Amino acid sequence: MHMTCSDNHNFLHRIQRPARYLGREINAVFKDPRAVALRVALLFPDLYEVGMSHLGLGLLYGILNREDHLWAERAYAPAPDLEADLRTRRQPLTSLESGTPLSRFDLLGVSLQYELGYTNLLNMLDLGGVPLMAADRDDSHPVVIGGGPACFNPEPVAPFFDALVLGDGEEVILELAALVAAWKANRGSRRELWQALEGLEGVYVPALFRMDFDAAGVLRAIIPQGRRSNVAKRVLDDLNRIALPASPLVPSCQIVHDRLSLEISRGCTRGCRYCQAGMIYRPVRERDPAAALAWVEAALAATGFEEVSLLSLSIGDYGPLAGLLQSLMDRLSPAKVAISLPSMRADTLTPDMMAQIQRVRRTGLTLAPEAGSQRLRQVINKNLTDAAIMDSARRAFAAGWQLLKLYFMIGLPRETQADRESIPALARQILAAAPRGSRPRLNVSLSSFIPKPHTPFQWERQEDLEECRRRLHGVKDRLRQKNIQTKWNSAAQTWLEGVFSRGDRRLAPALLEAHRRGCRLDAWSEHMRVEPWGEAFRAAGVDPDVYLRERRLEELLPWDHVDCGVSRDFLLAERARADQGLETPDCRREGCQDCGVCDPDQISLRLEDSVALPPAPPPSPAPGPLLPCRYRLTYAKLEEGRWLGHLEMVASLYRSLRRSGLPLSFSAGFHPLPRVSFYDALPLGVESLAETMDVELAASVPEDTLMSTLNRVLPPGLKVLQACRLTRRLAPPGQYGAVYQVESRAPVFEAGAAAHFLAQAEFMVTRRRPKEDQRLDLRCLVAGLTVLDPLHLELYLRRQEKGNFKVTDALAAIFALSGDQARELRIVKIKSI
Repeated sequence: MHMTCSDNHNFLHRIQRPARYLGREINAVFKDPRAVALRVALLFPDLYEVGMSHLGLGLLYGILNREDHLWAERAYAPAPDLEADLRTRRQPLTSLESGTPLSRFDLLGVSLQYELGYTNLLNMLDLGGVPLMAADRDDSHPVVIGGGPACFNPEPVAPFFDALVLGDGEEVILELAALVAAWKANRGSRRELWQALEGLEGVYVPALFRMDFDAAGVLRAIIPQGRRSNVAKRVLDDLNRIALPASPLVPSCQIVHDRLSLEISRGCTRGCRYCQAGMIYRPVRERDPAAALAWVEAALAATGFEEVSLLSLSIGDYGPLAGLLQSLMDRLSPAKVAISLPSMRADTLTPDMMAQIQRVRRTGLTLAPEAGSQRLRQVINKNLTDAAIMDSARRAFAAGWQLLKLYFMIGLPRETQADRESIPALARQILAAAPRGSRPRLNVSLSSFIPKPHTPFQWERQEDLEECRRRLHGVKDRLRQKNIQTKWNSAAQTWLEGVFSRGDRRLAPALLEAHRRGCRLDAWSEHMRVEPWGEAFRAAGVDPDVYLRERRLEELLPWDHVDCGVSRDFLLAERARADQGLETPDCRREGCQDCGVCDPDQISLRLEDSVALPPAPPPSPAPGPLLPCRYRLTYAKLEEGRWLGHLEMVASLYRSLRRSGLPLSFSAGFHPLPRVSFYDALPLGVESLAETMDVELAASVPEDTLMSTLNRVLPPGLKVLQACRLTRRLAPPGQYGAVYQVESRAPVFEAGAAAHFLAQAEFMVTRRRPKEDQRLDLRCLVAGLTVLDPLHLELYLRRQEKGNFKVTDALAAIFALSGDQARELRIVKIKSI
């Protein structure tokens, strides 16, 4: 049999979780590169499962690709195994869609969501063949532009960017694309590019601002080199003006937030004094509920997700939420699609909302007190009383929730030991609120306070590494009991984020040194290493702890030339109110609080009224009684499909069934799923022409219609070959074994080795296991072995109740193959016995 291999995927057998790098997701966009005027790569400097969870990158991907003359592709940070493989083979990091090296794109758009991704970005540029410093790039290199919340203090990474976007990106992204295309067509210089970029609203060009430090390293002046003395953020005044992508991307593997997400409002007026997002995303703009409803229905049909998440900084403040939630559930509950509401304040959670959420299943319910004591919540303006928290917990437990999530912050300004002790006390009070006889549980997340730019606490001191660690462990240790699970961000990660959060341009050399020392993926505790960071700071001549100090009110701050809209006077007033323990009310309820963002002529709150939404359409009348029908499907798993692990393939098939529109039958219980039976998990990397699954439908469908319908929606690499309606339950296929065809790139199949193996009465092989190695007889499992030539063979491998071998392990033992040689084999299961 002739088998092919994609050049773009010829490394996948050497790495873990290869599905991250396939780039053939449902709804991914492919264009002819010769037919577009500008090629864009959207970079997310973290692993695929984090980047694919981010709403903004998917939104920009859709906006750019709606334009025929633009093609936006994606790249994510490689895991350490892929980075090592690329460096060993001296191969560049490429885009997912076309496998194009990053250096060959016209524009690189970088999502800067958090400071702990900075070295990941440097690593991606380095692997992609792009000079790290903007000053070292010429007109042959891509234009590198960043965006995201971390850009509101751009200085630590400023030398690496041609420009950074402050604020909303939906409109400016197309303006940037047009400007870069024109610059390339005119063969302009880098300086001409920077001068042109400066003319776009909300775009900061670092090369056009010089930072002046005194001998002690204190910033004493920000000196404009261009036409602007400061840069104001870009604001999209109406979320409804920009259409959402009709067909969101569907991930190839499980990601952090594996569901369909919809931002129903942007901005927050609650005014929590520690919260940067609540300041920089002002004013509040709400999405039209009718448009939201229509989009969710269309997007589910295009994706097959089984959960919808409504996103907002404070979801309970969205005016039309109750009506939208009921309308969504009326439409989604028959298809067993659940809804989750992250960022729900305890005082906005109503019994009606709880009842709607659990119509399909009880998704996670989160309460975020942030501080354990009411006194400290007043300091941070988290206007939430103990009574409101306890009332919400009681209602949730009474409605059937057994698990609640709680978020707390440690090290807040004006915090005392008593405030920290109140965190475990409040957690136990919440547990005690559960009905007698129930088994309540809490997931408690602890994070440490980091003063963020553009907040009332931007001048505050951050605790040093050791003190942060002491406080964190002090609270964590008091939460130890069997029905409380505690998670926390490490003190080292908090320390590092705090350094860069309020850092300046002197930190850029330290980032370069850290990258050279192998610092990567610092947001992942298993990869975070403090020692090389210490070496990097010393090599750059920078004391990182200087950036944790309290700032004087008259001191020039590194981000003072960046205007988020909230005035300095408002921030100072809020800091003074924190000292007095005074709350500041929500402006949407108590009137304007003079934060400085709103301009009645241009920018203001845009709130939606609660309106009557169209009722859910009645179910289509059945032509006759609905009798569940069971079908056995034989399907192929080839090419890209072989890199899907079993659980990834199962999720992909579930979503394909949902996209198909077929009359599905669902399981009962907590998490309803389409009724499908899968058999025999195929080893990762092995292909097959003989995979089997049984599917139960709620009504009869002709076999050929079933096949063609599913094949239209299956991802690349999966294809239904045969469908047969079952009139009775059949035994699972493959009980006795399977036949495989195998191809090798190198001549490793010696006929003599095969003959020697077959002549043995037994062939004992050691199988490595974590606890204890096993000695097993391989010979009794091989029913047939035919070497066709040194590159090809056919193997019939029996199956028994226990003590089975993977086909790669069997071939490695018979022909004395190394691990790499075995992984490089192309193996296709052609028959189940």
